[in-house]
Amino acid sequence: MVTQDHLLPTWRRHDPWTSAASGRIIDESGRRATLIEICMEAVKSHPGLTAGEIGEATGLGHQRVWRRLSDLKNVGKIEQRGARIWRGRKQVLWYPVTGQLKLW
Repeated sequence: MVTQDHLLPTWRRHDPWTSAASGRIIDESGRRATLIEICMEAVKSHPGLTAGEIGEATGLGHQRVWRRLSDLKNVGKIEQRGARIWRGRKQVLWYPVTGQLKLW
């Protein structure tokens, strides 16, 4: 399980104030955590998919998925290995990190 304490903010210091506001909403509502859990389960169940493929499989869409995959990568839960073409663009393949200590 990934908790909010372990995640980086969804906005950067120089982003417009609206980015920070929407970032707070997705965090405080629990929606970000829910999306992260869905993406983690998809990577565990189907290792080696692209973000686009995970987006299609979960119904979340590519954009929402790649943002949450980035969160999971930043906390060391998943890793990128290799790449393939999805809809005419090269995308990395996502795999769960194995043999790790559970920190939370």
